[in-house]
Amino acid sequence: MPAPPASAILQHPERIHPALWRASQIAPPRRATIPTGHEALDRELPGGGWPLGALIEFLSDRPGIGELLLLRPALAALDARRQVLLIDPPCPPSMQCWANWGLQSRRLAWLRAGAASECLWAAEQAIRHDACGALLCWADRASGQALLRLQRLARARSLLLVLLRPASAARQASPAALRLSLAPIPQGLSLGILKRRGPALPEAIAIRLYPDALDLPAPAPARARRPARAGRAPAALHAAPGHA
Repeated sequence: MPAPPASAILQHPERIHPALWRASQIAPPRRATIPTGHEALDRELPGGGWPLGALIEFLSDRPGIGELLLLRPALAALDARRQVLLIDPPCPPSMQCWANWGLQSRRLAWLRAGAASECLWAAEQAIRHDACGALLCWADRASGQALLRLQRLARARSLLLVLLRPASAARQASPAALRLSLAPIPQGLSLGILKRRGPALPEAIAIRLYPDALDLPAPAPARARRPARAGRAPAALHAAPGHA
């Protein structure tokens, strides 16, 4: 069989080896992915979602800006029989919020490790023992070797692995398959893709996380009210359902 022309090879380098792709294109997925639940983000990620069995990094100036809400659709799509493990979260998780998100069937566990080295060691052990279907780890500092160990260990598993680090970590090289910068905006989060298997993305992606708060109807114009009858408090003072 004659060899394909050079032009065809340049157009489709993946025919030489699946690990090759053109720098101007998003690489084909090498591992399974799970949809993020956000169409604008899925369009920019190889395989159309979060990579499983790979290290993902979230970089932000401060925690608690909506990173868990960003992951909520993916966590809901994971096998409910597998545990979701949080290591060194900035504050204890709210089980009531977890239930309100419809994730009460997901087994949630959290671990307070302490020092950064112990935090990453705990993450390594959880991956080695296949202890969870999703692992979220907050680490202020991480050496290149520690990141490489996490990436290598993750390859042997099919889990959603997210390392949450300060924005200053963007200056450090990382073997992570995907790196995102997160910044709060009124509607939710602004995401910058710092690293992916594909071309650079010059503009950030706006992800709307709080549609209910933005879609409230405009308040009705104020009008004169008749005085409340004696012995009856105004409606605004009545206890709301479920808050009595």
